Amino acid sequence: MKAGVLVISNDKTVFDFVKPKLVLLRNNDTVYESDYADAEDCILKVNPQVVILHCGYDLDAFAGLAKKISIPVIACFDELDTEYLLTACDCGISDFFTKKSSSEEILVRLMFLLKNRIVKEKQDIGQDILKENNIMDVDGFYLDPLKVYPYFLSRYDYGTFVIISSMSEKMRAGISGSLRESDVKACGYGNIYYIFMPDTDIDGAVTVIRKIISATGAKDFHAGVCSHYANKEFPVLNNILENALNVAVGSKKEYIIIDENLTPAGNWIEKINTNKKNFKLFKQEFNKMLEQVLTPVFYQMQAKYETKLVNAKIYHSITPEVSEFKIAGEYFDSVFRLKSAGFSAVNIEIIHNTKEKRVTIDINDLEAKTLEVLLEEFIEEHKMYMEELC
Repeated sequence: MKAGVLVISNDKTVFDFVKPKLVLLRNNDTVYESDYADAEDCILKVNPQVVILHCGYDLDAFAGLAKKISIPVIACFDELDTEYLLTACDCGISDFFTKKSSSEEILVRLMFLLKNRIVKEKQDIGQDILKENNIMDVDGFYLDPLKVYPYFLSRYDYGTFVIISSMSEKMRAGISGSLRESDVKACGYGNIYYIFMPDTDIDGAVTVIRKIISATGAKDFHAGVCSHYANKEFPVLNNILENALNVAVGSKKEYIIIDENLTPAGNWIEKINTNKKNFKLFKQEFNKMLEQVLTPVFYQMQAKYETKLVNAKIYHSITPEVSEFKIAGEYFDSVFRLKSAGFSAVNIEIIHNTKEKRVTIDINDLEAKTLEVLLEEFIEEHKMYMEELC
């Protein structure tokens, strides 16, 4: 879930002190501020997961407010004072820091609470029940993704799914240590792991992936990533995830993102145009963009048409030099081949048996919709030539 952190203080400088130190793990986390007078209303409105409550000179006011807050509270002291600390502990605070604490210390204390915000006793009872019914294993991984995830998808309208393949012995611990309590982990077949991160975007999921890689040191780590929106069912998502994982394994990449809602590299056209004076930088940006655009389009078109083509298989490959979408038919093969044509254009070769044609696209017009239209035409042409032969 989103890590809403509310900083409560009657001293305006405290928020300016605290916020820069909260370099949170995911870019969709939010930091709010409030004074004492509006604190209770603000908690109801923004529903934070952690409160940072500044203890100024009015210890009674601090204690009175702290006792009213039911979610985890980190006390912020101007300096360490025994009386203030004992009072804070008596009010049930979860942790504390002072204005002399380092940024790293403050962040570690915050992230610990974010990962452990659910009351542990309730969590343990729930997990014991799941384990007794063979739904969860001893490490807290659900055992049947196909049965478990539809339940969580019905509860959350948005989030990100990750599928991981690795034989590393540290993978289970690495995954568990990198997640929050709201994240849902499961085991698939063999050395496959699933993670669902509610209310987390693609960038946030990639941050977690990098953390897992760092924690495990796995050399055989590969992952597929896609986002969940309200109208998607898990079998559909699972198909997308497995396709992305296959591409990651085949291309020896750490992860591949396949997401119809993901816009390619933000301002990639601007970056490419900016680098036109430097061909090496241009090629790097172009290849990055090309892979991000082509991967989801190729897989979506394969999923859409492969079962509709008679006695034919669809294959595709993406490399810096040339990318292909190929229909291997009963009587002939059809190939949709894409190559860069310098700084300004992309050449597409379309081959059906002995028939061949070329299409040139301005680099500024290269986007998913354009490629989808061209591939639709390519597939229809293949069908037409097949009907002529038959």
